[in-house]
Parts: sequence; C-alpha cells; structure tokens
Amino acid sequence: MVDYYPILARAMSAPEARDAQWRRGVYERARQMLVTQLLARRPATSPDAIAAEQTALDLAIGKIEAEMSRPRPARSAAPREEPVDEAAGGIADMSSIERGPLKTPLQLSGISLLAVAIVAAAIAAGGYIFWVQHAHKASPPVKNVASVAAPQPPPAAKAATPKPAKDGDLAPGIDGGATDNDLAYVFRRQPTFYRTLQPVGTVIIDKLQHFLYLIQPNNVALRYGIGLGEQCTELVGLRHVASKAEWPPWEATPDMIARKLAKPGVMPGGPGNPLGARVMELDDGKSRINGTNAPATIGTNVIFGCVRLGNDDVVDLYGRVQNGTPVLVN
Repeated sequence: MVDYYPILARAMSAPEARDAQWRRGVYERARQMLVTQLLARRPATSPDAIAAEQTALDLAIGKIEAEMSRPRPARSAAPREEPVDEAAGGIADMSSIERGPLKTPLQLSGISLLAVAIVAAAIAAGGYIFWVQHAHKASPPVKNVASVAAPQPPPAAKAATPKPAKDGDLAPGIDGGATDNDLAYVFRRQPTFYRTLQPVGTVIIDKLQHFLYLIQPNNVALRYGIGLGEQCTELVGLRHVASKAEWPPWEATPDMIARKLAKPGVMPGGPGNPLGARVMELDDGKSRINGTNAPATIGTNVIFGCVRLGNDDVVDLYGRVQNGTPVLVN
C-alpha cells in the first residue's frame, strides 16, 4: 500500500493548489484513474487490494486538506525556516516543500508503482486544465464565420448592442460565431477513452471538468467542452431528453431584465440568440442542453443558463441523440 501523502504534498506546493476547485479535481481524477487502471490490470487486482489503495489515498487527501485549512503564520521581515511538526506527521508551511525527487526512494510493488503513476498523472492533468481554463478566460472572444445554416436575424437584433456580462457572456443579439478559434484543445470535440457501465448512447455530464460525454462502443466516448450556468450548478442524477428544437426562441429571465442585461420580450431563433443553434430540453422541466452565442465561455462557469456547447458542437450532438436519451449528471 502506497503512502500518497508525500506525492500529494509536493503537488500542493504549486500556486494553483490554493484553488479549492483545482484540488477537488485532482482528488477526483486520482480516485477514478486509480480504480479504473487497477481493474484493468492482468492478472486482475483483488477487491481487497483496490480497497486498501483507495483508503490510503483518501487518508492522504484528508491529511492534505487539514494542512491546507490551517492558517499560515504571518511572515517576518527576516526569512526563517518553519519547524516541522514530526509528531503530527505534517508540514508547517506547504510553500517550503522542495521540488525534486524524494530523498528516500520508495520500495514499491507493481501495483504500488502503478498507483503512484496514476496519482502523478492526475496531478499533472489538474495543472494543465487549471492553466487552460485560466488562460482561456483571459482570451477575448474571437468572432468566427458560423458554419451552421441559420435563419437571418430580424432587423431588431441589429439595434444598439448591450455591453457583455462580466463573466464573458455576450449580450443577446451579439453573435460570437459557431465556435471559438482560441478554444483550448482539451475542450474541442474529440473521441476519448472512457470506461463506464452506462449503455452506449448515454450522455454523461461532468460539471466539475466542464465536459459532456456521449458514450460510444468499445470504451470510447465523444467528448465535448461545455459551459455551465448557475441554473444547473445543483443539477445531479439521471434525466432524459424530453424534446428537441432547432434555432429555438429565447426569452430573458426577470433577473436579466432587472440587471439591464436584456430587454423584455421573446427573441426569435437565429445568430445572436443565447440558446444558439439547437436545444435539448430535459425531463425535469427546467434544465437543458443548448448552443450559445458566446463560444468563448466554453470551459467556464457563467451566471445565466444551464449546459451550453458551441453551436458547431451542439448541432453535432443534436444529430446523435433522440428523445428519451438518458442524461447522467455527476
């Protein structure tokens, strides 16, 4: 059984470790990858061995979170070494951890070596996703020529343009294009390895990582980048596609009208419509998967809406799912 604490502790000396969402993403990826890869080993890993590794990882995570929650002492003018609490087995200042190889090599079994590699990969992926999300948020939206056939907007849509929202969303009537040329590669539509017990054709939404998966045969899924609105931050569990529509009309919420982010009334479908090129309503009556007029918000959280894809992606997904398709939100 591996002591995961030194591995995680070194990762938590990185600047992005101050972001609680980044840490949760690292932990969740490590848990998923650990179980998936141990189950895939030949000869098969015993359930007891898998449970032992899971317990060791969870204990290390708990210890790390306890360390991160401790208030750090104010730094004095003269730098000094922080004492290490040997009795608690902890680290007094996470920023004082030296990078580099462990001073004492670990004696690891085959399973343990695999487990260490999995956790290290999860940490590396967390750092990459943190970077692309923050770099992506800093990039200005780039208008692209829409590749999706759409009805022409009415003259009213060309009226004075409201300012974009603070979260990067575009105001209704402003068309950001069918996709974003600067979208990070990780959020572009692509097939990927994905092991699940859900049947082929199921849609799985990973809110934390901003991904939507459409399950394909042979442990493959089509992965789409998504943006997540506050309307669906609490959405979880199994839903089904209840209805579908092309270029749906959109009506501003009372909150948007009160904030002067949109005018009252119904906006016809077309470029610049916040629901984008397609919409798939879910059977809870309040959640949906739709396109967007602001493709630069893919991979981020926004104030309004539910689950959004770029218009190119939502048209692709729309053609692959039917009414009744299960949608699992984790």
